[in-house]
Amino acid sequence: MTKRVSILAVLVAGFATGLFFTGVFRSETAPELRSVQSAPPAAQPPEQLAELRDFAGRLETLFQTVANTVSPAVVLVEAEQTVRVPYFEFRSPFDDLFEDFFRGERPGPFGRQEPREREFRRRGIGSGFILDEEGHIVTNNHVVAGAEGVKVTLSDGSTFEARVTGRDEKTDLAVIRIEGSHKALPTVKLGDSEKVKIGQWVIAIGNPFGLRHTVSAGIISATGRSGLGIAEYESLLQTDAAINPGNSGGPLVNLECEVIGINTAIVGRGGNLGIGFAIPINMFRDIQDDLLKGHEVVRGFMGVEVRDLTPEMAEAFGYEGTKGALVEEVVEGSPASEAGVRTGDVIMALDGRKVTSASDLQRRVAAAKPGTSADVKIWRDRKETTLRVKLADRAVAEETARDWLGLQVQTLTPEMAGRMDRPGLEGVLVTDVAEDSLVRGYVSEGDVIVSVNLLKVRTAKEYMDELQRVKVGATVPLRVLDAQRGRAQFLAVKRPASR
Repeated sequence: MTKRVSILAVLVAGFATGLFFTGVFRSETAPELRSVQSAPPAAQPPEQLAELRDFAGRLETLFQTVANTVSPAVVLVEAEQTVRVPYFEFRSPFDDLFEDFFRGERPGPFGRQEPREREFRRRGIGSGFILDEEGHIVTNNHVVAGAEGVKVTLSDGSTFEARVTGRDEKTDLAVIRIEGSHKALPTVKLGDSEKVKIGQWVIAIGNPFGLRHTVSAGIISATGRSGLGIAEYESLLQTDAAINPGNSGGPLVNLECEVIGINTAIVGRGGNLGIGFAIPINMFRDIQDDLLKGHEVVRGFMGVEVRDLTPEMAEAFGYEGTKGALVEEVVEGSPASEAGVRTGDVIMALDGRKVTSASDLQRRVAAAKPGTSADVKIWRDRKETTLRVKLADRAVAEETARDWLGLQVQTLTPEMAGRMDRPGLEGVLVTDVAEDSLVRGYVSEGDVIVSVNLLKVRTAKEYMDELQRVKVGATVPLRVLDAQRGRAQFLAVKRPASR
C-alpha cells in the first residue's frame, strides 16, 4: 500500500512540474514570439520618402528630356528592291505527250518541271538619324543594300526620297541623303564611344516593327563584343535596352543626348531578348568623310592574323593579363613582315594606346591612313620591344594577295571553326571571290578549302605554297567544304597561263 502511494506521489509531482514549466514558457516566450511575428514594418521618415520621390522625378524628367531632344532627328527609312524568286511550273504528264514521245523524252510522275522566275517588290524598314542640315542620314548598310528606291519619313510626318551616298559592308554602315528642298532639319550630337562604361544608362530610339519613334531604356551590358558575324569589323556595344527589327540604324544615346552607337542587331529571331548590339559611333567617325563623299573606304593594312589571348596562353608566354593580340600568322611581304613582327608575338600597344583585344587591333589598324607609320609595342621572349611599322593600303594589299584562282583566304582559327559548329576543322576560310574567279559559282565566301592537290592545308601560307607549285596547264583537285550545305566536294581546276 505504501509503495503504491509513493509511486502515485511521484507521478503527481512530475505532472505538476510539467505544468509549471509549460506555464513559464507560455508566459515568458510566447508573447515575445508574437511580438516579433506581428510587428509592422518600420515606416520610413517622411523626409526620406520625399527625397526618393524627388530623385525618381528628376530621373524621369532626365529620360524625357533626352527622348524629346533626340527623337526629332530620328527618321523612318523604307527601302524597296525587286526580288526574283525561282519556281517550277508543274505540267500534266499528258501535256504534249506525243511530242515528248517522239523526241525521246519521258516526263516524270508529276510532268515536266519548267523553271520560271517570279518578280515581286520587297520593302524593308529601318531607322536612321539626321547628321547635318544638308540632309545626310546615318543608317545601317543592310537597311539600304541593293535598294532601288529609298524613302525617308521625318518626325513631323513629311516624306522625302533619298539616295545612298556611301556604303561600307565591312562595318555595316551607310549614309543616305534627302533629295529635294527641305526646311531646317533637326540634327544629333555625336559622342565618344571610347568613354562608354559598362552599367551606364542608354536610350534606344527607332521604329521597331514600323512603330514610329519608339523609345526604350537600359544600360550598357558589355563593350568590345566581336565574333558575332554581324560585320567584318566588330567591336560592338551590348545593351539590354529593347531593340527589335526596325531599330536597325537608329541611335543609341547617353543621358547627355549624345549618340554613342548605331543599333544594328539582336540575338534570336522575332523580338527582343534583352541582348542587343550597336556599332560604336567612333567606328562611324573613322570612315565618316569617305561615306559622306561617296568614296570607297580606305583602310590601313598591317598584314597579321591575330587572336585573343587566353589565360593559359598568357602564362605560357610569361605575359601578365589577357589584354593584347596574339600574332598567329604574318603575311609574307607585308608591312608587319618587313618590320620584323613574328608569329607568337603579343601586340600590346599601337601608337602608345593599349590594345585590348584582336578586334580592337584590327579596327584601329583599319582606321589608320595608308602610308602612315605606327609604333607597335610587342611582347617577345618575355620582354617588351617596339617596332616601327609603315601601314599599307588594304585594298591594294588584298588585290595583290589574291591567288590565281581569284580567291582571298585566311587561316581558319579554332574560334571560327567553333562558330561553324565544326570544332577541330582545319583549312583556309574563303573571304572573297573575285568577279572573274575561275571557281565563281562553285566556291563562295565562307566556304573552307581543306586540301589542295590531295594535301591538307592548315594555314593560308600552306595553301598559297601548294597553289604556287601547280604548273601552268596542270589540273589541280581542291576539296572544298560548302558552308551552306555542310558538305565537302572535290573541284578540278586547270591553271591558265595568264594567271
